[in-house]
Amino acid sequence: MKTIDVHSHLYPQEWVDYLIGRTECPKIEKKGENALIFFSHDVRCSSADSSVYFEPQDRINDLDQCGIDVQILSLTAPGVEELPVKEGVHWAKKVNDYFADVCAKFPGRFYAYASLPFQDVDEALKELDRAYNDLGVKGIAMLSHVNFTPLSDDQFLPIYEKASEYNLPILIHPGVPYTGKLMLQHKIIPALYGFLLDTTMAVTSLIWSGVLEKCPGIKIIHGHLGGMVPYLVKRIEDCWQFYLKSFGGQELPLTPTEYYKRQVYTDIISGYMPAVKCCLEFMGADHMILGSDYPFSVGGWDTAVDFVKQIGLSEDETNMILGDTAAKIFNIT
Repeated sequence: MKTIDVHSHLYPQEWVDYLIGRTECPKIEKKGENALIFFSHDVRCSSADSSVYFEPQDRINDLDQCGIDVQILSLTAPGVEELPVKEGVHWAKKVNDYFADVCAKFPGRFYAYASLPFQDVDEALKELDRAYNDLGVKGIAMLSHVNFTPLSDDQFLPIYEKASEYNLPILIHPGVPYTGKLMLQHKIIPALYGFLLDTTMAVTSLIWSGVLEKCPGIKIIHGHLGGMVPYLVKRIEDCWQFYLKSFGGQELPLTPTEYYKRQVYTDIISGYMPAVKCCLEFMGADHMILGSDYPFSVGGWDTAVDFVKQIGLSEDETNMILGDTAAKIFNIT
């Protein structure tokens, strides 16, 4: 059994250099040799302090020491969809080509999610075809909104249909949250509550709007332990019923949490055992998978594998989380 990290990030150096040269968002401010501050939608969204953020070779020792055998790499915010269409298409291709090159140089160690120019759905579909057929991507990375357009917007349905056709899981990862500037006004960094709220809204909206019903083969990876979902299960169900009765919502064959448990997989990024056990009781070991958020420190990538082993599950259930389930849904042999 290989341990497979489904939630990790890498910035192509050429993309970094391009963003450093920009004066408007998306952009990067360089503060030192490996010290970078990332800005998206006029909000500081993340930072880097080491070469492991953009040099795959430099992370190998980290992965060996913490017991991660395989990483599925994704680009995180700022994403190519924030650019004008022509530039976004250009950079989506360059990012995907870069990840394909990394995967070829480290066979079996790295796989990749596709980055797509979601600001133009037709172009996104073309690039998805290329990334799947020519580059061998294993999934699709989507931020929690596309320039503040909800992921449940009808225009994105062809992407979900294509993902289902290709059997490519979709990682829903936080972008700059809707509440990003509000969080900063409250002296709170957006990563604390805003990231989890945004992905929870995104995944819930996909369910409530009927996307998971229309695309029953689609698989969603909900990062950071499923955001807020495991702690709000009863409230989600109650609000759904209220939505149907008072807001004229459209009935669906299943309840929201039934769709979630059928088609969503949460990673285990938390570091807090009671929270993980809450999610485990709701989801079951077969729908929880290893994630580290490497190289970002929040959540503890360096202890992720050991943390799973400390949950107290059977060997089979532990192996499900560490790699067996990911190998199945991402078609990794």
